[in-house]
Amino acid sequence: MDATIGIPPAVTEETQAFWNAASQGRLIVERCSACGRDNFPPRGMCRYCRSRSMVPTEITGRGRVYSLTVNYQRWLPELEVPYVIVLVEFDEHPGVRVVGRLRGCPPEAAAIGMAVEVGFEPGPGGYAIPSFYALNR
Repeated sequence: MDATIGIPPAVTEETQAFWNAASQGRLIVERCSACGRDNFPPRGMCRYCRSRSMVPTEITGRGRVYSLTVNYQRWLPELEVPYVIVLVEFDEHPGVRVVGRLRGCPPEAAAIGMAVEVGFEPGPGGYAIPSFYALNR
């Protein structure tokens, strides 16, 4: 698969573990050791209780499309349109929603509530970018 077109992520101390795991094909979120809630995107601090006691936790289950948009605008000359961007939530990780491209189905078949699984594809700057693959095609 060709690299996804776009701008490389701004990697910070708080996001480094996320990008390292992505390069291994793993999606991680931060779990607060104080209150037990999952947080995403990584910030190094719990958005619920403000604790800084965060540990990486891998998401391995399926997700469901919470929201989506079909993009027809060619923002970059190499960008093929249309494409779908989805916001995915995970039953086993309440409060976590991750954005990525939808793969494995035509844009007109994308729907809120559809089951997806996470995958990774080569991205700008050599980073692995999360994407989601439709399960109910």
